[in-house]
Amino acid sequence: MSLIIDRTCRNALKRSLITISTNEVIVKINMVSVYNELAMTPRNCLVELIEYLRNDLNFNGKVIIAEGSAVGSTFDGFRKLGLLELRKEFDIELLDIHEDETVDIPVFDSKFNEFYIPISKTLLNSKFLISACRAKTHDTVITTLSIKNVAVGGIVGKNNRPKIHKGYRAINVNIAILGALMYPDHSLIDGRVSMEGNGPVSGSRKEWGIVFSGRNPVEVDSLASYCMGFDPRSIGYLYYLNKLGFGEINVYDKSHCDLAKIKTSFKPHDKYEEQLRWKLDPEEEKIIIEKIRRIVEKYGGRSINKYQ
Repeated sequence: MSLIIDRTCRNALKRSLITISTNEVIVKINMVSVYNELAMTPRNCLVELIEYLRNDLNFNGKVIIAEGSAVGSTFDGFRKLGLLELRKEFDIELLDIHEDETVDIPVFDSKFNEFYIPISKTLLNSKFLISACRAKTHDTVITTLSIKNVAVGGIVGKNNRPKIHKGYRAINVNIAILGALMYPDHSLIDGRVSMEGNGPVSGSRKEWGIVFSGRNPVEVDSLASYCMGFDPRSIGYLYYLNKLGFGEINVYDKSHCDLAKIKTSFKPHDKYEEQLRWKLDPEEEKIIIEKIRRIVEKYGGRSINKYQ
């Protein structure tokens, strides 16, 4: 099955990630702040993922853990997560995205004029990309899950990331563009210990005990958002990626689980009501979606094969 809900990352992966037909895997983790472990992909999630790749799948190819922290030194974060030890034990590599080669990609300002932002060439051209993150609420786009993890985390340079924050309308479009270009091959969302409220850094701890795993990030993120208590149709970047053919939003029957037993209610960010004001009028939406389409078709690289 392609969309799995379970209680551990390893069990979820066993049912959703059956094979990898390449010799290199990039694992994009989330580490917004190295000073707050709740703002990071949980260490036990990464251990379960790497053990699954090496021991269960017997994957002998290159495994690269990639991230570029927004607050603090990336390698300090790697140390805090114990990844230096895992690097030796499982023969993995660590990549600070802020030191990666770049490709300049057009995005939009608040008036939908184009400007360029540098993104990770490694993520853009990856052979097999896994997005592994913690379930969290967000201060601008409601939830931050597997797609936003690569879309914003794939921007090179700490000072460049705030540049895509051009109001609620533009940032959802920009995340859709970058998420489409660095579209993961697999999503792993660890919600066992999540963040609610004023995420992605200053929220509070929420014990949930749920893991989401699957091959289509739009569908995984949509289901996770729904189970967090949010309407995925109200999340702008998921809406646009759905319109562009990347995946379904109404996926509530695809997990084959009793969602009533799983669904909870995450406290939203204090600015939640403002975050809902991302929608464009119908004519403007048509124009913007066509512009997104042209950007993705031009720069799509590996992800263009997923583009419907």
